[in-house]
Amino acid sequence: MEARKLEETIALPRETVLDNQIERKRLYQKYCQKLEINTELTRQLVSFQANKSASFYRWLKYKEAFSSELVRYCINRFHPDHGSVRTILDPFAGAGTTLTTSTKAGWKATGIELLPVGVAAMYARLRADTVKIHSFQYFLNRLSRYNFSSPKVRFRFPHLRITEGAFPRETENAISSYVDFVRKIRNEDVKYLFLFACMSILEDVSYTRKDGQYLRWDSRSPRNLRSSFAKGEIADFRRSILSKLQLMLEDIKHRNGDSYSSTVSVFEDSCLNVLPTLPDCSFDIVLTSPPYCNRYDYTRTYALELAFLGYDELTLKSLRQTLLSATVENKSKRHTLYEQYLTRNQENRFIEAIAAFTNQPALQEVLAILYRLKEQNELNNLNIPSMVENYFFEMNLVIHELARVLSKGGRIIMVNDNVQYHGEEIPVDLILCDFAEHAGLSVDAIWVLQRGKGNSSQQMGAHGRNELRKCVYVWSKSPAHQS
Repeated sequence: MEARKLEETIALPRETVLDNQIERKRLYQKYCQKLEINTELTRQLVSFQANKSASFYRWLKYKEAFSSELVRYCINRFHPDHGSVRTILDPFAGAGTTLTTSTKAGWKATGIELLPVGVAAMYARLRADTVKIHSFQYFLNRLSRYNFSSPKVRFRFPHLRITEGAFPRETENAISSYVDFVRKIRNEDVKYLFLFACMSILEDVSYTRKDGQYLRWDSRSPRNLRSSFAKGEIADFRRSILSKLQLMLEDIKHRNGDSYSSTVSVFEDSCLNVLPTLPDCSFDIVLTSPPYCNRYDYTRTYALELAFLGYDELTLKSLRQTLLSATVENKSKRHTLYEQYLTRNQENRFIEAIAAFTNQPALQEVLAILYRLKEQNELNNLNIPSMVENYFFEMNLVIHELARVLSKGGRIIMVNDNVQYHGEEIPVDLILCDFAEHAGLSVDAIWVLQRGKGNSSQQMGAHGRNELRKCVYVWSKSPAHQS
């Protein structure tokens, strides 16, 4: 196939359907027997909430994660009976909960993560395995006597446009003084962990709070945002950093010789780029939670942390476009992805995968409705249809690649939420399960949490209350499956 003919393979039907839910109803009938309430799963278990007090996981408030308890639940339930080395993959590894938990149980783990905040958390955990406790304690003692008000500072917080004015002046000066202190530390493990500690408290000491799609700004901030939001007490930097480092030291002291650095591999890239390069049938379990199709822009919610890590306006924009499409600012990656498959001589894999996308009736029904609403100017953001389209196009490719790299007899466990736009529910669970079947996988179960997720207050006011399913999908690969 020539690259110029790609459009023919991904053209979307735009016809109007008389019953605007007929295909979604058919899809529901196809999988309704697979939907089952799993009373052993809770919202805390499939979110970061259950990690809040757990050692190492409490270093960074990273909400885009599930709990270590969920990982233990899955690997205990689905561990393979064959082989001495068990392998697990998380293609959206986040802060590395799958990796850290599974390796403690003797698994060999591979993670793929593009968001630098998550990558930093994973490497902090790696450094914690090797750091000398007496060195960490020594520099913490020195820091406790350090003058955070020193006027001679070289570091200046490298603000982005959306982070300007995030800190009280004395806080920003203290951050600069602290970084100057840390940069003089020659022990690389201690230096990394001390810098990570600073990154992890930036929200606490700022005028901001992460709130879904954006940062909320306290009314006391110097930005003229006409905000009435009151965050409460803005934490003192000195107390916060010393407290965070003390907490980290306590966890490091109790590591009990556990180390996962020798049994984990981390790819700092998009799984769209990495998965096609991994060998067939190489993982016993895939356990992951991809970004949801909910417009959340992590490059904005984690703007403070990304600025601290050195991202400027240009590199931030590039990162946003490279992440899996889940925001209204994402551009289509399909031509770029096609060229990558073509370069690797994997064109047939690409063509086979996108057939599932193009021919999925319920998805095309949703897209036809959303594009019609766009034409009628009834959406609160006109880029929603293209975002949904790009999200499923990319997730379909991910699922087909996961099916290929999964060992025969292996399982894929995926956590995700359904979403709704303008009153139109998108059955993410059922559509992705249909992609999985197209890729040769069996849908074993769609575990539904007893308590779903309510739609937004804006949608509730316009369209009524509609509780959306929050699910964990379980797919398997037959021992006789041919990749």
